[in-house]
Amino acid sequence: MKTCTRIRSNGFTLLELLVSVSVFAILSVMAYGGLSNVIDNSQQTDIAMQRLQQVQLAMLKVSRDLSQLSVRNIRDEYGNSNNYIMNGDGDTIFVEFTRNGQRNPAEFKRSHLQRVAYRLDENTLTRLHWPQLDRTQEMEPYESVLLDQVESAEMRYLDSNNEWHNEWPPLNQDNQPGSNPTGLTAIEFKLELQDWGELVRIFRAAG
Repeated sequence: MKTCTRIRSNGFTLLELLVSVSVFAILSVMAYGGLSNVIDNSQQTDIAMQRLQQVQLAMLKVSRDLSQLSVRNIRDEYGNSNNYIMNGDGDTIFVEFTRNGQRNPAEFKRSHLQRVAYRLDENTLTRLHWPQLDRTQEMEPYESVLLDQVESAEMRYLDSNNEWHNEWPPLNQDNQPGSNPTGLTAIEFKLELQDWGELVRIFRAAG
C-alpha cells in the first residue's frame, strides 16, 4: 500500500496577500498625507515670507522719504504755490511732500530735492515722484507699486507742543509760505492691511 506524502507550499495564501496589500495601502496613504502637509506648509511659508518682504520694502521706502522731509514749497502745473506737505484733496493721493536726498548716480546738473506722493487706489499703495519740483502741465509722475491688500492709509503730524494734527500745516494757524509752524517734530504713518491688520510707524521729522 502506497503512502501519499502531502507537500506544503512555501508561498503566501490569498488572505495573506490581501492583508499585506491593505497594510501597504494604509501606510502609503499616511505617508502621502504627511508629505502633502510638508509641501503645503512649505508653500505657505514661502507666501508669508514674500509678503513680509513686500511689507518691509514698502515701509523702508516710506521711512526714507519721510525722514528726509524738506521745507520747500513748489508750484504745480497751474502755477499755484503748494505747501511742502499737502494732504489729499479727496482724490486717491492722500499725501504729497518735498524730500531731500534725490539719487543722482549719473551726476546730472539737477536739484537734490524731489517731490513725491503716495496714492491708495483699489487697495494698492503706489508711490509717485516727479522729475522736477515745479511742474508743467505736460509733466507726468513716475509710479511704482509698493503694496497690495491695503484697506486704508492715514497720516498724522506732531508739533512741538506734543499735539497731533490731521493736516500740516494746521488749519488753525496763520502760516507763511515755506514756514514750519510750531515745529513739526514727528509724522505718524498708519496702514490697515487686509491680512495683517493695522501697522503704525512714527518717523522723526527733518523739516
